[in-house]
Amino acid sequence: MDVRKKREKNKINNGRDLFQKRLDDAPMIKITREITMVKNNNRLLVLVTHGFIELLINALIDHHLKNSKKVTNDGRSYPHSTKLLLLNELGIIDDNLYKVFNWFRKLRNRAAHQPIFKVNKDDLKNLRPEKYKNPSNFYNLCMEELIGGFWNQHIPIFGPIFAPGLGGENDES
Repeated sequence: MDVRKKREKNKINNGRDLFQKRLDDAPMIKITREITMVKNNNRLLVLVTHGFIELLINALIDHHLKNSKKVTNDGRSYPHSTKLLLLNELGIIDDNLYKVFNWFRKLRNRAAHQPIFKVNKDDLKNLRPEKYKNPSNFYNLCMEELIGGFWNQHIPIFGPIFAPGLGGENDES
């Protein structure tokens, strides 16, 4: 192999290595891995998923509210339920998502405070689509609907924060 071809090959390999490092370092990838690790434990799945949803909610607050730091830094005066309400009232999250996130917030509270916790059919009875009413699909609900659907609605805001350098819209890396 001549020197020029060797340099081109090294340049390609370096580009792949750089992209892999960006991928490995992206908060979204780390969080996805964390959620995947706890997918068979309902309590941990609820807590980790909700933790990420809270980060996403705070990112929306930071993006849309003039006094966002007051809201995101004062958890006592502005708990998660109030942040959801603010975003709903401003039309940033629709009524259905507000209801689903509020339901999930209550589920998170149960997961955090009940000594025995398991997601059951009764917990899921009001969900749509129908497939998410089955507790065996709870991980998919968390990943596809709660995180994935929400992510996709706000990717121009979330991408640069949680997946910088991965080619998201408005990505400046």
